[in-house]
Amino acid sequence: MPTTSKDLTITFQRADGKDHKITIPDYKEGITDAEIKAGAQSIVDQGAFEPEGFALAKVVAAVRVDTTKTDVAIEETA
Repeated sequence: MPTTSKDLTITFQRADGKDHKITIPDYKEGITDAEIKAGAQSIVDQGAFEPEGFALAKVVAAVRVDTTKTDVAIEETA
């Protein structure tokens, strides 16, 4: 039986110029690009995260990752 996972990965640039990624599992079905941009910008604006002591300065990218996993039946030989 296949299983599907849906992750949203947002890449931010920190105040020191390095990238920082946040992955959000099980993103909302039907979420729009505009909603993703607004939510990511809100994270920056609120200063909610400071990885390694550096504030997130701007949103660089976002990607939806949908993964389907299907088990392969392997029969053991006796």
